[in-house]
Amino acid sequence: MKRLLLITLLAACRLLPTSAADAEMPIIAFNGVPSWQTADAHFLTFSECGFNVSLAPYPSLDQLVKACRSAERSGVRVLGRCPEMVSNPTLAARTLKQERGFYGYYMQDEPSVAEIHERQKEIERLATTDMTHVFYINLFPCYREDWIQSATKAKTYPEYLRAALATSCQQLSFDFYPVTTGGLRPTWYHNLEMVRSESLAAGKPFWGFVLSVPHDVPFTPATYYPTPTLPALRLQVYANLAYGAQAIQYFTYWTPAPGRFNYHDAPVDMNGRKTATYATVQQMNSELRSVARLFYGSRVLTVGHLGDIPQGTTRQTEMPLNIRSLRISGRRGAIVSQLEKDGHRYLAVVNKDHERRMTVRIRTQNDTPRHLTKTLQEEPMKQSYTVAAGDILLFRLK
Repeated sequence: MKRLLLITLLAACRLLPTSAADAEMPIIAFNGVPSWQTADAHFLTFSECGFNVSLAPYPSLDQLVKACRSAERSGVRVLGRCPEMVSNPTLAARTLKQERGFYGYYMQDEPSVAEIHERQKEIERLATTDMTHVFYINLFPCYREDWIQSATKAKTYPEYLRAALATSCQQLSFDFYPVTTGGLRPTWYHNLEMVRSESLAAGKPFWGFVLSVPHDVPFTPATYYPTPTLPALRLQVYANLAYGAQAIQYFTYWTPAPGRFNYHDAPVDMNGRKTATYATVQQMNSELRSVARLFYGSRVLTVGHLGDIPQGTTRQTEMPLNIRSLRISGRRGAIVSQLEKDGHRYLAVVNKDHERRMTVRIRTQNDTPRHLTKTLQEEPMKQSYTVAAGDILLFRLK
């Protein structure tokens, strides 16, 4: 009975605000500031890049606490893991619960279904002492359904998602890196559709990913993940937001050791020095922090596509509220998303082409709609807009 009560409480649990940072969308860096480089200067550089949560494992609870305190001094927090979370969960949770620079418990990246069940047992032990912080598991993408079966032991990708949603994690997190030198991965939007559907059914928000470290593509020697451009980052960020993502995560901030994937040129190199990618990500995060004020805490009502209709998606056929006509001209087409927040209805149109601009022609039914800039300032409507590669166009509909 006691264990059942705990599980019930966990299922209803959401992150409780522990600082003003919780009013902001989490902008998370996978491979954030590593355990061997937790000086204040590194967290300050991290914060200046526009991140507010650093995700990294630590070799001990003491090291994790040290990182949390350094992070707090730079206005960011740590999503971390340490051995004591398993070996002495009461001590770990009691200690970390008091740290203002602690964001949550990093349980595992890309687990199988069996591993998800094991992580849930660990979460329950930690939550006996601390139910005020995030519990985090990140899932595999669905590049191919048959590959998912072998990697996760789930029969289908939705089944895999449901296994994670059944845990006490407050969110559904998955990674997917669509931009390659061979073009966009064809299953990206279908993956977003499945995640959005299961997220809505479970009543838990989902968190999306953006790729910020060039490297080789596994199992495809002739294809690479290229150095990120601003348009490529925009497409990944804004597509996730249009589908309802409540956090944006980057893989990675700190460049991992090259290994089999030949990682290079993340925002900072292996020694913590800024690369050319740092400025690109910094600019993207500056845009994101502004636009995120609209999307964070919103409810996405509908998502449709114009132009190319990718696998697993739906063509946009009905006109958005107070819009008479909406037409686009561009190579890839657009994502059309309607969302609600604070009693208002909004429209987001994302250019699905990260290499070329798109034209949007829009006519309204009345004088209510307004164009929104990326700083969320209202402007009078025009009949035609040019949308840069991978960029987003915003309107307030009512």
